[in-house]
Amino acid sequence: MRKKRIQVTRKVSGKKNSVRGRRSFAEIDLPKINRRIVTLLALIITPALVAITLHNWIKNPENLQIKSVEVLGDLKHLDKLALQPIIEPFVKTNLYLLDKTTLEEEIEFNPWVYSASLTSMWPNKLIVKIHEQNPIAFWGKEGMVNEFGEVIDVDLPLLKNKLPLLYSPFDKGREMVESYVKIREWMQDFPVDIVEFREDTRGSWILKLANGMKVKVGREEHERRLRRFIVGYSNQLAGQVEKIDTVDLRYTNGFAVKWI
Repeated sequence: MRKKRIQVTRKVSGKKNSVRGRRSFAEIDLPKINRRIVTLLALIITPALVAITLHNWIKNPENLQIKSVEVLGDLKHLDKLALQPIIEPFVKTNLYLLDKTTLEEEIEFNPWVYSASLTSMWPNKLIVKIHEQNPIAFWGKEGMVNEFGEVIDVDLPLLKNKLPLLYSPFDKGREMVESYVKIREWMQDFPVDIVEFREDTRGSWILKLANGMKVKVGREEHERRLRRFIVGYSNQLAGQVEKIDTVDLRYTNGFAVKWI
């Protein structure tokens, strides 16, 4: 009897790595999210690297050095040359490294400088704007008073007979300036200038007129007393000025005269 041949059948699996189904790595697309990340990183890193490079370059004092300094301001008494020794040590650098705050403070140590401000004009110019002190009166034997009532350590000897003298033993320059302005208003029609306005340790006011006459006003009722003096001066004293030393207004209904 003939044996039946067993037929062997090979099972062929559908493998994905067959030659026809293979794809190269280059043909595989990166996910869209990865592209966005790369683009975003490029947009962030590139400007940052540029900024860091520029920052390091400008921090070198040898780059963009200050080439010129211009001093501006309506200067009547301050000599610009007096500021050069103060400014020069600070400007041996560039505008980025310049210590503006300290330089302003150093300039303001000059007694004629009320305030100073600095402006950078890139790439290499510095502008120094000066607000000069404006003295309006002398203060006792030393110093003067500026427009804000601040006592300043300056002197204008040529104006000794042109500006009034104010003084108080207390630290009240502003109050003295304000009071002086009031006195000028009250006596605006008075024919003689006020050359001195003092306050003593008791707070009593004393005036000195351009004709040499002294006027004791006292500590109270200043306006009323001075208006009464104006009338009395016009009616009784104007023709005898050279004989009068002091007029004392500290009386209820009149004044007393001290004759020379």
